[in-house]
Amino acid sequence: MTPGAEGIVVRPLGASDATRYRVLRLASLRNFQLMHGPAYEDALRQDEAWHAARLAKAGDYWFGAFDGDELVGTIALRTQEGSRLRHSASLNSLIVDSSRQSRGVGRLLIAHLVDFARSLGTIRQITLALTDGNARAERLYEAFGFKLFGLEPDALLHEGRYYGKQHRQLILDHSNNE
Repeated sequence: MTPGAEGIVVRPLGASDATRYRVLRLASLRNFQLMHGPAYEDALRQDEAWHAARLAKAGDYWFGAFDGDELVGTIALRTQEGSRLRHSASLNSLIVDSSRQSRGVGRLLIAHLVDFARSLGTIRQITLALTDGNARAERLYEAFGFKLFGLEPDALLHEGRYYGKQHRQLILDHSNNE
């Protein structure tokens, strides 16, 4: 168990978790606006049915961190279809409740997602994107071996200012093309 994350259980999320997921997502979009692509105001228009459909989308694997019945974090692995793309997946939507920040919940979710991706047997790499300058997130992803491979300038417009987006990659299987 990750230090500080005692008692937290990670399990798959499904459409039945949509209400809790929507509440957690909206709080994160409101409290950490610069760290997310979607705007809080836009997300307010996305109802529970939209969130249920998101959690049930084929090829996406959603996981939630629970403290009892309380959803305190989420993460998603998005896979791709087709023989030329299915080796690559992306880490998306890492959200940790503001009261649980820096307590190991994010680390627990990432570890679970990486282990799950390995268990599929088809994923060679996981990519992700994050707002450039988010030092806490950068350190967290670097601890798992995610390497920077590109910077997209002016990817996010927030309060009249543009921010870059880092693109990172974790190689799970080094057996080909090394």
